[in-house]
Amino acid sequence: MRRRKNRRLLILQVSAFAICAAALLKMPSPASADPVVKSVKATLKNPSVENSRYLILVNKNNKLPDDYSVNLKTLNNGYSQVDESIYGALKEMLTDGTNKGLDFCVASAYRSTSRQEEILNSDIDDYMSQGMDYEEAYNEATRQVMPPGYSEHETGLALDIVAADYQLLDEAQESTEENKWLRENCWKYGFILRYPKDKEDITQIDYESWHFRYVGTEAAEYIMKNNITLEEYIENFS
Repeated sequence: MRRRKNRRLLILQVSAFAICAAALLKMPSPASADPVVKSVKATLKNPSVENSRYLILVNKNNKLPDDYSVNLKTLNNGYSQVDESIYGALKEMLTDGTNKGLDFCVASAYRSTSRQEEILNSDIDDYMSQGMDYEEAYNEATRQVMPPGYSEHETGLALDIVAADYQLLDEAQESTEENKWLRENCWKYGFILRYPKDKEDITQIDYESWHFRYVGTEAAEYIMKNNITLEEYIENFS
């Protein structure tokens, strides 16, 4: 299966951020009486619950609401931005990892709709220059880059995080110590690996070891410990 070409994004180290650490953990099987499950169901069924907005589903079939708004906070690299309410969790995660001797870079965070459109159009142009027609190029590009309005990056809740000494968004990223640590520990800080391996038929996105999404600590724990996607999680508990 062909993947889109490696892209070195403009990345800044977040060493000023500090980074996180955590130990490998055993993943218990779910239980219907689990208080986490009960809390999750209550959150999904009650839109007034504060954390419910962290569970917003944005994918190829679910467009970001037209009235969606986000208050952004700029990271210490000076240009990347995230939803200000997740800044503390992100900082803690990166700080703990840094304290373990790891070195992270935030490759991409919040994107405006116009920026998302620019990135998609650029990828489409790349594929068309290789001989594809527009439809073929569009289908290939949207295996990893969503159309404007359908990207998690527009929520301010998603980030692409890579190792400072290997900044390519490709298959080798998962072999870096930084990525291994993030995938093992992100749930402790409310983050999930949004596009896991062997779940492409559900997410409709290629496996991305670098793409992390904030969903809140309870949801993150359940999703990561049970190796499911956000789509499955919402379907199971809504």
